Amino acid sequence: MPAKEPVPSTLTDELRRLNAAAATRFGVAPNVHPKDLIYWFLLNLPSLATTEKAVDYYFEDGCSSSKKLADLIVELGYSDRVRLLEFASGYGMVSRHLKTNSRLALTSCDIHDEALVFLKDELGIDTLGSDMVPEKFAPADKFDIVFVLSLFSHLPRATFGRWLRSLFSTLKSPGYMVFTTHGTATYKLKAIPIPSDGFLFLPHSEQKDIEPDEYGTTITTPDFVIGEIYRQVGAPIVAYKYAHWWEHQDLWVIKRP
Repeated sequence: MPAKEPVPSTLTDELRRLNAAAATRFGVAPNVHPKDLIYWFLLNLPSLATTEKAVDYYFEDGCSSSKKLADLIVELGYSDRVRLLEFASGYGMVSRHLKTNSRLALTSCDIHDEALVFLKDELGIDTLGSDMVPEKFAPADKFDIVFVLSLFSHLPRATFGRWLRSLFSTLKSPGYMVFTTHGTATYKLKAIPIPSDGFLFLPHSEQKDIEPDEYGTTITTPDFVIGEIYRQVGAPIVAYKYAHWWEHQDLWVIKRP
């Protein structure tokens, strides 16, 4: 297989073929939106040496994240159908796999209108719009579980705690909020010193269509996250798993009693 060429944000016939082949293996929809920045990020990642490997990783990793969440839901003791809010879902890398789980009543939520249209029309997923202001996000419905994968790993200090509080308020009672953060493994991996208060924000990320001061790269110590949980919602921490996602993002589960 030849090495990758620089990939423009256009889905060529070859990319559609590779998408279809990978999607078939996992029993999910092959549709990929041209503005799915995670998809293009992976296609241009040097460690994924060929286009085929990058496309395979996009579908494999979405499946892996879906399975991790499904296993966690079992650990939390749910046996009936679960009402799930997937927050900051993007263009469906994980959503397409969550949709195949008959135990989940899935609603995917994102800030991008085009993502919402794509999720609904192309992937057949119920959607909910987000807002740049955490306090304005107040859906009428409540959820058993709110799943927030790799959002708190990008938020600045100004919205980190506010989003924690806002998303926690969407839970039923009882209910669980599941989220990930860049923690100790991340700053050891990147060899970046962390300020004494345990919070570091760098104004850059792969998400080029959101202002970098609103969505960058955030690294936090467990002590900082525990403090924010206590200050914002006072919720019990049900689970903490070091470097559980992608071998460097920490997993947190907090409960609304």
